Amino acid sequence: MKDVRKLIHTRKLGVEESDINSTEEKLGAVFPEQYKELFKLVNHAEIGEWILYPIKDHRNTKKTWDDVVRQNTEVREENMSKDLIAIGDDGSGNKLCLKVNNGIMGNEIYLWYHEDTELEEYAPDLKEFIISISEEENDDFEDE
Repeated sequence: MKDVRKLIHTRKLGVEESDINSTEEKLGAVFPEQYKELFKLVNHAEIGEWILYPIKDHRNTKKTWDDVVRQNTEVREENMSKDLIAIGDDGSGNKLCLKVNNGIMGNEIYLWYHEDTELEEYAPDLKEFIISISEEENDDFEDE
């Protein structure tokens, strides 16, 4: 995942393993390894139009209060399937999600559309998601 960090435009620091473990406990599911690796490098990443919800950082609770746990408990979309964990959004109500199976989140990134509650597989894993978004941005830049 270190090679994809240059595709993410942020200066935000990563979180510690203990913060990731605490978040997994609260959500009742284990994140995929790529997700954990990314969040150790950068918390609250912005990837294209997508913003990944932060993991609550014990060193900076004010800036990470609206974390992935809060997004999946207090302000969760009521018509979202229970086996989905929202990990980010694009500001329009659409969510990036991981599916939970037996307490483990799969690698596949899903796009949940808030208007019709449809679910679509978006990328096979987080790394491919980041690469595809950065390629889209580069294509857009070249078109201008």
